[in-house]
Amino acid sequence: MSIDQAQIEQALEIVGEGTRLDVLGENADLLRYAESAITAQHSERRLRVRVRITRDGRAAAGTLETLNPQAVRTLAGRLTAALTELPPLPAQAEWGEAGHSARTARAEAPVIVPAPSVLESDPAVRHRWFARVRDGLDASMTLGGAIRYDVLDRVVADSDGLFRAETLTKASIQAIAKQDGRSASVKLVHWDADRIPVDEIPGRLREALMPLPGREPHHGTCRVLLKPQAVNSLIATYGYAALGANQYATGRSVVAGRMGERVVGELLTLVDDGGDPDGLPSGFDAEGNVRRRTTLIENGMLTGVVSDQRRAGLTDGVPTGHAVPDGWRFGGDPVPSHLLLSPGESTEDELLTECGSGLVVNRLDYLRVLHPKQTLVTGTTRDATYWAEDGKLVGWHPQVRFTFRMDEVLNAVLAVGSVRERCDQTFMESVVVPSLLIDAGPLVIP
Repeated sequence: MSIDQAQIEQALEIVGEGTRLDVLGENADLLRYAESAITAQHSERRLRVRVRITRDGRAAAGTLETLNPQAVRTLAGRLTAALTELPPLPAQAEWGEAGHSARTARAEAPVIVPAPSVLESDPAVRHRWFARVRDGLDASMTLGGAIRYDVLDRVVADSDGLFRAETLTKASIQAIAKQDGRSASVKLVHWDADRIPVDEIPGRLREALMPLPGREPHHGTCRVLLKPQAVNSLIATYGYAALGANQYATGRSVVAGRMGERVVGELLTLVDDGGDPDGLPSGFDAEGNVRRRTTLIENGMLTGVVSDQRRAGLTDGVPTGHAVPDGWRFGGDPVPSHLLLSPGESTEDELLTECGSGLVVNRLDYLRVLHPKQTLVTGTTRDATYWAEDGKLVGWHPQVRFTFRMDEVLNAVLAVGSVRERCDQTFMESVVVPSLLIDAGPLVIP
């Protein structure tokens, strides 16, 4: 699916002055499997058109699934009528210097080159991926999961002459192996399908399903080694809850008013960079602002937040490129989109040795925010949770439900892994993280 520039220009002309269009064409090819057999394969095509009108200090927004001129006219009429009933927007001072798209249009967005391996989607390749993983497992193991290719055509344009377009690609494979009532999972993501090391997956799953005895649950505090997929959930959720400019400005963030202070452990450096190929690159946000590399935390010190046009005053008058779409189901405030946590110096074996006796968590699931200001969350471990003694894995530990403060956990980091994994989240485009060793205390096993 490609988005025709002529259709965009026609829609802008129909709606008229003060219009911004945020258009997304989603193309997904999906292969699902369970019990070591393919259960479904299908393609999904969807066009989402977000229309925003700003006139006389008021704004109204709506959504279409077509650029058909008659549909655009109908929505334009409804939005224009709604403008007369809506209250004015906040005072201009709150919006910073970049409240007008003409300024952002001067900056050139980076060119994102889509991967032919995803653009030229071939079902036979996904079938081969599935077969290679299935056939590489032991006969007593069963395989479930999904393989997905995504092509996203994005356009942000407005009636003042701004026009940005890009095509993004993503391939992912999730493989969940089960044996004797236990499970292990691997998820690999890349913007280029040819760079996903599918042949590594069976070995990783076999190793994760090692024949260790089960053990009684530990209760109380202990050191916890979080592997990259677990750190993915932790860092993404912390960034979402704490590092947006609006949360910072309104005091709803745990780091509000603490710029230049230490907010997490000094071993942690966190940036947001939509142009870094280690993640899943994209060039601009839902307002057409260029995504700018933003150092958020440096050696534990808070150094920045991410902003949109409204909160550009907090980022030297220029938005960092983190506006979210109108009507986004995760809220309307700017939030990080491409987080990268710097690697440390410890190998995985060294992290396990330093863990000593404690819990090893491969994945955190259903991490849900209970209190954003306190960064209080709840979630469970899932797939291959182990107990270690004297730096060696000695048994399978039952799944654990944690309730904890993310800021306390990130202040208790003892060591950082040297190898990072590329991950994603439903509310964040990419997260690149290593393993983290957490000291005893903030994660209590009930």
